[in-house]
Amino acid sequence: MLRDIRKNKIFNRRALILASAHASLSGILLSRLSYLQLFKHKDYAIQSDSNRIKTVMIPAPRGNIFDKNGVALTENKDSYRLLLYLDEKREFKSIVEKLSVILDLKDENKKIFLNRLQRSSHKSVVSLIDNLRWDDLARVESNHHNLPGISIESGVIRTYKYPEATAHFLGYVSLPAESEINDKEEALYMHPDFRVGKSGLEKSYDDYLRGQYGIKYVEVNSKDIPIRTLSQKNPKAGENINTTIDFGLQNFVHDRLSGLVASAVVMDVRDGQILSYNSSPSFDINNFVEGASIDYWQQLNSDVERPLNNRPIAAIYPPGSTFKLMVALAALESGFDPKTKHKCRGYYKLGGRKFYCWKKTGHGTLDLVGAIKHSCNIYFFEIANKLGYKKFATTARKFGYGQNLGLILQGENSGNIPDFAWKQRVVGSSWVGGDTLNAAIGQGFLLATPMQMVTATSSIANGGYFVKPHFVKKNILSSKNKIVENDHHIELVKEGMFKVVNEKGGTAFYQRLNDDNFKVAGKTGTSQVISRKKGDQENEDSKYANHAIFVGFAPYHDPKYAVSVVVEHGGSGSGVAAPIAMDIMRYIKNNI
Repeated sequence: MLRDIRKNKIFNRRALILASAHASLSGILLSRLSYLQLFKHKDYAIQSDSNRIKTVMIPAPRGNIFDKNGVALTENKDSYRLLLYLDEKREFKSIVEKLSVILDLKDENKKIFLNRLQRSSHKSVVSLIDNLRWDDLARVESNHHNLPGISIESGVIRTYKYPEATAHFLGYVSLPAESEINDKEEALYMHPDFRVGKSGLEKSYDDYLRGQYGIKYVEVNSKDIPIRTLSQKNPKAGENINTTIDFGLQNFVHDRLSGLVASAVVMDVRDGQILSYNSSPSFDINNFVEGASIDYWQQLNSDVERPLNNRPIAAIYPPGSTFKLMVALAALESGFDPKTKHKCRGYYKLGGRKFYCWKKTGHGTLDLVGAIKHSCNIYFFEIANKLGYKKFATTARKFGYGQNLGLILQGENSGNIPDFAWKQRVVGSSWVGGDTLNAAIGQGFLLATPMQMVTATSSIANGGYFVKPHFVKKNILSSKNKIVENDHHIELVKEGMFKVVNEKGGTAFYQRLNDDNFKVAGKTGTSQVISRKKGDQENEDSKYANHAIFVGFAPYHDPKYAVSVVVEHGGSGSGVAAPIAMDIMRYIKNNI
């Protein structure tokens, strides 16, 4: 019995110890639970919600771009996107293969999908198709159970209503590159709807067009796929832009240049508004919004006609005989008597070398206005040799040649109005008299863009004021700068340009508009691609054929519009470029 009593005491003691330990542990657990409930409730509620609720930045609807008359050139369309939510455990190639079968995709589309996935290192979701068709949407929905991570959501896609006619000035938006991602707003840049301006006005005014992003809170499942939206702060749409472009004219010129490698720019001589801006051939900017396909990109880059080249501001050409207007004005400003006559025999001798006129038999005796009318090389050789290169080069720079005009488009070329040091540095030889003569007729080392040509023509037409060309409506009258003080000098040059088009013997006479209320004045140019000696035959179909150039303005008695037309390897300025310019002016007369 004594032994039993001892055993009971030991058992009771151990039970008490175990009960005390249990009570202590229970107390600790209850205390911890009470602490978490009373003091850490908010912290863990937030952590729980962060797993269940995701914050999503919403790109703002991009501002639209309009022509001067309110015609919309861009549009934001509602669309359905095919999204793939990324997860390390998912076999993406397998999902793409299944989609390829379901949507009957070509190998090219499969490559695009895989390429997007490879470039998505920072993203949690990738848009595989930004504008899903209804029949494809139905196919995906009916096979949804076999496509883990795939979701269809509504979105907005930027589209261009006239993609080829507006490509080179409007530009396009596309997915941001890695280097363009803003770390502070990375979630916004990763959004499937977010696009950045890549070129043209879309890039230059990207911040202005982009607007202010919104935020929404969405409930997600265990795979981070949205289930429902809990709340949302709407974004603020971007600002619209009203351009100076007249789309009716823009579209007409686009069609008129079809099939040519050419450019044409129309400008308001009074304030520098660009009314039409065309580069041909063009390309479809809608193909870049979702990312251009490899095949399309290679097609554009391998095209010998270089459709991506923004010719009005990036292509440079010897300005040819259109540059004679600069020589004439420089001579007049230096005191040259416009009544001075020189005889053209078809050639001009300098030292032991002959320089030829385009008319082999010569033009006979001409004054300054007559020399402009007939585009006589010999007359301008005479005055350039006496005037000196530096003087007419200085005049040309005042009119915008050889400098960046400050346009908001990317890739503007400043051309080349060289000085003597330039030739020594680049060519490795000194400037000689023959260089001056070649420059006087717009050849040699001189290079200019079509935009510089139309800007200089505008400054002649408006009475000698330099106005800066621009695409977006604004009042810049205060920036007009008088660059030719003597109005009579400008009028003499304008008279010569009038006779080029409207008097028999003028180089563009047979292309004139027969309208007394809308007379066109202008200057033809034939820009040599390679130097030729007397007697050389020109193959007009070869890549060495001359460029055809025409610059002009109208109406003559009240100038409003200036135009430059350049047709690469077109041959004759009078026979190829002038007819295009006259068609443009005819459209303006009848429609604007």
